[in-house]
Amino acid sequence: MGSDIDDLKNFQLPAESWHHTQLYDKPVEADRFGLDLSNDHRRWESWVVKLTFEKLGQEKHGNGFYVNVPNSNFDVILTAGHNLVDKPQHYCSNIRIINDPLENEDIPVKPDMFHVCKKYFNDPDELNAIFDYGIILLKRDRQKRMRGFGFNLILGFAPPPGSASSEEKGKDILQGSLVSVGGYAPEDSPSDGPPRRSGGECIQATRHQLQYKADTKQGMSGGPVWIGFRGVETVVAIHNYGAEKESQGNRGSRLNLNVWRTIFEWVGVGWHDKSLHYRGFPPYSMHLYLPYTLNGEGEVRVGKPGKVETLFEILPVAAKPKAKDLEAGYGFILQNNRVSATATATATATATATTMWVRWNPKSDQVSLVDRFDGRCEVKLPQVIVQPGKPFEIQAQDGDSWKQVQMTMEYLDEGDLELLADDPQMTAATSEITFVPLTKKKLFEFK
Repeated sequence: MGSDIDDLKNFQLPAESWHHTQLYDKPVEADRFGLDLSNDHRRWESWVVKLTFEKLGQEKHGNGFYVNVPNSNFDVILTAGHNLVDKPQHYCSNIRIINDPLENEDIPVKPDMFHVCKKYFNDPDELNAIFDYGIILLKRDRQKRMRGFGFNLILGFAPPPGSASSEEKGKDILQGSLVSVGGYAPEDSPSDGPPRRSGGECIQATRHQLQYKADTKQGMSGGPVWIGFRGVETVVAIHNYGAEKESQGNRGSRLNLNVWRTIFEWVGVGWHDKSLHYRGFPPYSMHLYLPYTLNGEGEVRVGKPGKVETLFEILPVAAKPKAKDLEAGYGFILQNNRVSATATATATATATATTMWVRWNPKSDQVSLVDRFDGRCEVKLPQVIVQPGKPFEIQAQDGDSWKQVQMTMEYLDEGDLELLADDPQMTAATSEITFVPLTKKKLFEFK
């Protein structure tokens, strides 16, 4: 038995099973499935809540679950949209969280405390199952946060159509993996015991929905669909429907980029239409420039102040259960200047612009663009969370350590700098982006 535990604890996904975005570049952190045995294997139970509500005059039961959304002013509960909506553009009544695990009492949920995906709110039908999701926001003291399940955006991407050179390379990262579903059945009471849990194979993973063989009961909608990923409980979908046919699996709305963008907009986290500036060499202004082309490499643009042509959307991309805000991972999406970031933030799968992620590579001292999110797109911004509005550092993972992004302008000569003084729109370019050991210097800022 002991050797089996050791094998599980040290297990890492073999290279041939890596996500297709990482087949040609070793992952920053091994995509290890499973849970660290040092964690309490039942801690997830306190992150699931039971809901009751009146729907078309009848009392109904459902579930929700806490998820760790970093830098939020609220505790965030994800749930199924049909636990909050009973007919087109009309909310359920008398919604309550039963015996909340933090408060140890019922919490009434008022209409100003929740949001539902607009498409489902307008047409609450099973045909819109992929849009059947919503959130409940609880205002609490930041020192008494219920952070809940972790998430990782890398688990929300299906392989793009036609991208695979073989069936194995095009396999979804969740296809065939073991998922768990948790929740209370209508006859269950949180005061009498923990939520139920069942496990089963994810038999189909598409861009917007997961199907899985884990057993559920009617009334468990809104419960978490989660896996062990990188050692922790990581949510991947919101359970909302049973199987359409006996040969198929139960269904849940996949937590993909579009869903997370909507959630972050509701919660009010992330930044939009921001340029990234470096404060190292006054009176000159320095910012990160990236061309809107695949694999386009970043460079430092220097001016007085100089024209800014590169804007970003910055979103949380990963957070572990119970982890503090400063430990969360963030991703930079290059904003196509021809499309407003506000429109991009609320876009659905029909977005016209390709999503281009900023990729930070300490080994080659490069910042570049990719059209598929992977582990090198994730960075930490600890100071911007701890002291909003203050200069901050950007940290990127380099093997087992972290490096700090640094910009300089030593390659520019006096002739380049003299020209900048003549035209406030002019900029000079240099490739001086490096990754150095962590320091106490905090020189980046958003504008």
